[in-house]
Amino acid sequence: MKLLYILAATFGLLFTGYMFVNDFTFDNTTFSNYLINTLFIMLLCCLGVVGLVAAVSYRRKHADKDVMTIRQYYQYRSAR
Repeated sequence: MKLLYILAATFGLLFTGYMFVNDFTFDNTTFSNYLINTLFIMLLCCLGVVGLVAAVSYRRKHADKDVMTIRQYYQYRSAR
């Protein structure tokens, strides 16, 4: 249900933005073009955010790859 509210709010914001930009006149063709352009820009922004989150999580995952735990260190020292 929360997703439905988010989608309704998103569509409401898009429609309000369109009406504000076009001086509160409605035309089907220009609204369709506006909606396609806006959704394309939103898609690119979402892809950018997903890419950024993936890069940060990958970097965080591999940041301590060669770091030994205390137990591993003492096993390493005692094996010498």
